[in-house]
Amino acid sequence: MKKLTSLMLVAFALMLQMSFATQVQLTVRLKNGDVVTGKSNLPKITVVTPYGSLSIPIEKVNTLKFGVPSDPTKTPAVLTDLKKLQTATPAESKVVYERLLGYGAPILSAVVAFTQDANYKVSDNEEYTIEQLLEALYAKAGVTSADNVNDAVTYDGLNYVEGAIAFTDINVQSEYGNLLFRRDKIESMDVSVIEEVTAGTDGSFKLKANYHISGNDSKGWVNTGVKVKPGDKFTITASGKIILKSLSGGAYNPDGYVSGTKDAAYTDDMSPKYGAVVYRIGEWGSVLQAGTKFEGEATEEGMIYISIYETVFDKTNSGTYSVKVVKK
Repeated sequence: MKKLTSLMLVAFALMLQMSFATQVQLTVRLKNGDVVTGKSNLPKITVVTPYGSLSIPIEKVNTLKFGVPSDPTKTPAVLTDLKKLQTATPAESKVVYERLLGYGAPILSAVVAFTQDANYKVSDNEEYTIEQLLEALYAKAGVTSADNVNDAVTYDGLNYVEGAIAFTDINVQSEYGNLLFRRDKIESMDVSVIEEVTAGTDGSFKLKANYHISGNDSKGWVNTGVKVKPGDKFTITASGKIILKSLSGGAYNPDGYVSGTKDAAYTDDMSPKYGAVVYRIGEWGSVLQAGTKFEGEATEEGMIYISIYETVFDKTNSGTYSVKVVKK
């Protein structure tokens, strides 16, 4: 995993621009241990760093992890006082120390970054030191080390940036109604885009052979918005015909190969079959074949995702499947 970080991450901010918001599926993990899944609207995310801005389309974002809420507006004053604290007399140190401690946990990221600078020097004073301030702020924030201070954004399943997320609260449409979560109560959020691919009033989904391929990373899977838990019964029905150029141009239906050139990689006893409609429960669930008609019972909790099974993505594929998912 590539990590964009710096010892000078003081003014790091992630700002949400609410125009051009995209509907996403969120799995919200709260600090009290509760987990809530639902829908919300989020825009692209702009990460502001001392070196410039990085705008991340929301469909690229995988996870938002929240550390200690920070207040970058206090950073200039905090840095000035920290420098004073390094050279102040014992009497002066007490005044500066208590002023900094009064800011509370929101200045923790700035203090951590200050102590991690290559030019940082430990004070000769025995009391009211920056090290003691850091421990007191850790206690106020309820964390034990610098590893838990910064927020983090993971994107493209490969990269992440650390810093401070400019994020207040979020409204989630869940099966329990609309829920408002405060930022300081959230530990992390998993993000996945809900594609607007319904094919008609019956609520069926259109799987495109030139896009919705399981081998197309996470982009090839459609989040149906149907949530199940162990014991829930559900059905998946599908129809249509596609041509897979990635498999020698053969024709397929939701159960697999139909006609044309049969690629050497395809075998009748494989499971799931290439070209078949497949599903999984949750983003990391096992990939299982649904085919033309499937009736089953969930063994785990999560959203049902659907796709066309093929390990190689080829944008010259053609045709579509119409798929309907119903929880009984």
